[in-house]
Amino acid sequence: MENIIKRDMFDFEIGYLTKSPCLNCEHRSELPKCHADCHILDKIQTMLARGISSQSSGYES
Repeated sequence: MENIIKRDMFDFEIGYLTKSPCLNCEHRSELPKCHADCHILDKIQTMLARGISSQSSGYES
């Protein structure tokens, strides 16, 4: 089943990570092999995918 991401939040509404969840993970010794099966990283990636960048891609200084 394919997940459909509804892009309905700006990146400043979602926030940002201050610490990697991998630092205290019990599977840390298995990095980077374990990332594909990690439910925590999957949730984080899904949340971040909902975000719309608040920065203009055409900005020139």
